[in-house]
Amino acid sequence: MKIMGFMRTLTLNRKRLIFWILVIVVGTAVMAPLSLLVLNSFRKVDVGDLNFGFNKFTLRNYVEAYSHPMTYKMLLNSFVFAISSMLVATFFGGFLAFLSERTNLRYRTVIPFLVMVPLIMPGVVKGIAWIFLLSPNIGLLNVAWKALGFKKHLFDVYSLPAMIWVEGISMSTLAFLMIGATLRQMDPVLEEAAFGSGASAGQVLVRVTLPLMIPGLAGVAILLFIRGIETFEVPMLLGLNSGIFVFSTNIYYSLRSAFPPDYGLGFAYSMMLITLTMFALVIYQKMFKSSGKYTVVTGKGYRPRVIHLGAWRYPAWGFVAFYIIFAIILPLLILVWASLLPYYKPPSAASMALVTMENYKQLLSSENLLPVLKNTIILGGLSGITIMFLAVLSSWFVHRTNIAGRKILDFIIFLPYAIGGMAIGVSFMVVFLSFPNPIYNTIWIIVLAYIVTYLPIGTRFTNASIVQVHKELEEAASASGANFWQALFYIWIPLLLPGLVNGILFVFILSLKVMSVAALLQSSDNMVLSVWLWHMWDAGDPGVASALAVLMIVVLGTLTIVARRLSHSSEAFKE
Repeated sequence: MKIMGFMRTLTLNRKRLIFWILVIVVGTAVMAPLSLLVLNSFRKVDVGDLNFGFNKFTLRNYVEAYSHPMTYKMLLNSFVFAISSMLVATFFGGFLAFLSERTNLRYRTVIPFLVMVPLIMPGVVKGIAWIFLLSPNIGLLNVAWKALGFKKHLFDVYSLPAMIWVEGISMSTLAFLMIGATLRQMDPVLEEAAFGSGASAGQVLVRVTLPLMIPGLAGVAILLFIRGIETFEVPMLLGLNSGIFVFSTNIYYSLRSAFPPDYGLGFAYSMMLITLTMFALVIYQKMFKSSGKYTVVTGKGYRPRVIHLGAWRYPAWGFVAFYIIFAIILPLLILVWASLLPYYKPPSAASMALVTMENYKQLLSSENLLPVLKNTIILGGLSGITIMFLAVLSSWFVHRTNIAGRKILDFIIFLPYAIGGMAIGVSFMVVFLSFPNPIYNTIWIIVLAYIVTYLPIGTRFTNASIVQVHKELEEAASASGANFWQALFYIWIPLLLPGLVNGILFVFILSLKVMSVAALLQSSDNMVLSVWLWHMWDAGDPGVASALAVLMIVVLGTLTIVARRLSHSSEAFKE
């Protein structure tokens, strides 16, 4: 008995040791860059003077940031951009979710598949597509507008309204997924009671359905606002050259474009961004905890009431057609068209004679293609595998043990979600510029930054699965003499394999799509596809850039289809 008790104690101590090693590793990866960013934001920082020293403390960075006349214009632009794009996304995503989930609209089951297309397209690709569509002089829609006899262009793509439109359409998929889930789970009892009292469909929608959805809609709005306040690709492509700065582009300009780099100002803006996003997430968490009084899901079997549209089906189909044309068809077709021309010209009978596959040949023969592909595969594959391995360990310790300190681990893992990718990229820049090291300017610094950035998303794939596995499997493994690592590799990982593969694919998709972290840490030696696409566009090679954009959409679409088929639900895709 004493031997068995000793073995149980030894096993428990081993688990505690592994747990605290995990806390130290993850905590160092997350907290060290953030702490150094906070420290240097309060220091007088010159080029080459980033370090861990507790000297040269000053408030000059914050005074300069808040006293600069452009700061308040940037703040206004950021809030207008984030709030307005959130409203656009909520309107389109919410209405499409309503038509798909709660009406008898014919072919409504096709809507979820169509709405996924904007999610597949990287932000830089969407920005390029809308430049081809709304450029004042050569944009397809403006050319068509002038062909009708109007002398002035209809829209200017290099404007705040255009930025709002493109980002809003981009985020409409997220709004659709989250609002659609809320609509599917609503108990129709209150709606049925309202109908039984003689209320019309419109009255029920305004007085019953929408009030019940307030917590869910508010949560969607806050998360979309956070996404809008820290987004980078669309503001960079459509706003930077026209002097429209938001948080992300201002940080990038201060640290990467200004000469010499204004580190202090970039750090101060980064801290403002972190504070704002964390404040918004705190509000979201409080709303989520107090949403019980709005409960709309019960334990009874139910089926949401289907609303018969009648004559309203024609405006509904008009709305869906508008979304399909302007959010999907036009951006995709204009990219394909631009990729087939030696230089961009709006579609016409004369320009058809210029169609060629030369841009694709030039792209595939580029000497940069293989190094960029290699970096991208390393980034997506290694970060995805590492994230999901850490996610399994973290979820197991947080949800399946009573080890003191597991809430600390849960908080550390969640923190990067609150900080945002742009601030994490700045944090890693600070760390690896502070001392001589072989990692800066290599793909490995971006891999480390991605692991920290997307670890919270990785745990979305493992938390629920870990809870669903019965403890008797662990007990059987322990009784058979298996140690922690044997139980992990022979029981947990095989059982969670579909979710782990799905998580790896999802991180790989993000590594192809999201550019903010890689853009801040870029060099000629660690270029990845999204940054390379941006550089080709910036260098004035729209044809080859469009060809790369088309190929990226094909690859991302294939990976997304595979990932969604492996997934039993779309919850993880809401991130």
